[in-house]
Amino acid sequence: MAGGARVSPGANPRVGLFAWLAAVVAATLVHEPAWLAAGCAAVVLLSGAGRLDLVLRALRVVLPVLLLISTGYLVMSWLTGTPAWSFLLLLNLRVFLLALLTSWMLRDVRIELALQGWPRARRWLSIVQVQVATFRRLAGEYRDAVKSRSTVAPTLRQRYRASGALGLAVLDKAVYNAEAVTQGMRSRGALDD
Repeated sequence: MAGGARVSPGANPRVGLFAWLAAVVAATLVHEPAWLAAGCAAVVLLSGAGRLDLVLRALRVVLPVLLLISTGYLVMSWLTGTPAWSFLLLLNLRVFLLALLTSWMLRDVRIELALQGWPRARRWLSIVQVQVATFRRLAGEYRDAVKSRSTVAPTLRQRYRASGALGLAVLDKAVYNAEAVTQGMRSRGALDD
């Protein structure tokens, strides 16, 4: 691509969605770290403007989980005396590649347009979007509540307790919303086809 032209999966939303699905399946079938690293580099190069934001977004999503899992495997390998470096490299590269692909797809593909012609899939997408918006708002409200009640920065224990309360509230809200949305859609005949 000359001149930094942007390869955008969003040019045709359905093609972009299927390209993402194919790339995700291909990434799960690759078991060579060099190929996975090349895939990460290709995604970063082809994603066009906003590469750094794309990488940071993907890292923000998967880095805490990868650190936790990698630490656990390193402790296990130290205790058992079996090296886990090759497995950890493969795991971390694969998960990072999947996160990059998904971040790119979410940035550039309009999923609503990609699902045109599939009314059932669009209804489920609507349910998911409402749930995500609700949970984001709820997390923001809990974060603001913790800040407003604290004159100093909360301790680690207080943050854990606030996270636990948020998790419980999210679970409660998810169950309630799922039931309410399903009942509302069923009463309007949306789930009868």
